[in-house]
Amino acid sequence: MYYKIADHRIVGYRKSRNKTKKYDSIIQNKKTGKIYVIPFGAVGYEHYQDKTGLNLYKSHGDKKRRKLYRARHRKDIKPGYYSPGWMSMNQLW
Repeated sequence: MYYKIADHRIVGYRKSRNKTKKYDSIIQNKKTGKIYVIPFGAVGYEHYQDKTGLNLYKSHGDKKRRKLYRARHRKDIKPGYYSPGWMSMNQLW
């Protein structure tokens, strides 16, 4: 699911309730106040860094792996929209 960045804001993060995901991003529609939850980050994999502030999972800090991940997943990002891919790219990689 894609949520327009101009119409939504990130309210916070929590440990995901989805067993296969690391975190849930909680976003809110600026006009209606409706809350949406975006699960992101696969549990079985390491990530480069954790900008969520929760730091529940180990980061690897390998710049080469980060570069390869970002090149491989750049196609998953739709500019101007929040999505699971956007959250992973910007909060974990």
